Amino acid sequence: MRIYTYILLVLLSLCLFSCDKKRQYTRQGNSSYNKQSYSEAEEQYSKALHEDSNFVVALHNLGNTYMLADSNYKASAKLYSQALSQPVGKTKKDTLAYANTLYNRGNAFFYLSQQHTQDSNSMEYLQQATKDYMQTLMLNPEDSNAKYNLALCLWLLKNDNQNNREQTEQQIQQVLKSINIKEKQALERAKLNRENTKSESDEKDW
Repeated sequence: MRIYTYILLVLLSLCLFSCDKKRQYTRQGNSSYNKQSYSEAEEQYSKALHEDSNFVVALHNLGNTYMLADSNYKASAKLYSQALSQPVGKTKKDTLAYANTLYNRGNAFFYLSQQHTQDSNSMEYLQQATKDYMQTLMLNPEDSNAKYNLALCLWLLKNDNQNNREQTEQQIQQVLKSINIKEKQALERAKLNRENTKSESDEKDW
């Protein structure tokens, strides 16, 4: 029994040590990234992923580094996809982080579509970017950048293939309807909160 307990404690210690190392490497990568030392940032994020190949923060940040420093949009999209495949937490912060990764992957696909304008992959990348921007807005309706990029993608899709015009317009209406519903709900909640705050303040004797 004592041997099993000792082994369990050793394994737990190793796990905690590994978790600490991956976060340490990621913090160092963030510091280098902020200093525009992108090669060093890539190295540190890669070390973090060597400790945990599914560490979402390092996957996301390495994707950002590849896209910004190297214009390696395929590698970025792959890293973002791996990050998006991991379990998502239940907090609002987790949801917004997931939406941010979706948005960044949409950007990677959009840039790929512009790099491949002379081949058949261009439209496929553009469609993938459109889907990512749509999903971003479903999770975060207030993301104005995603709204603009989505409108641009849909406009490009519509003008590239007039046969799909009706389908594209339906997509626009569906997305806008969903966004408007979510924004309306948010406004109603905000209004309710203001009313509750007002009534509470009226009751208090300051």
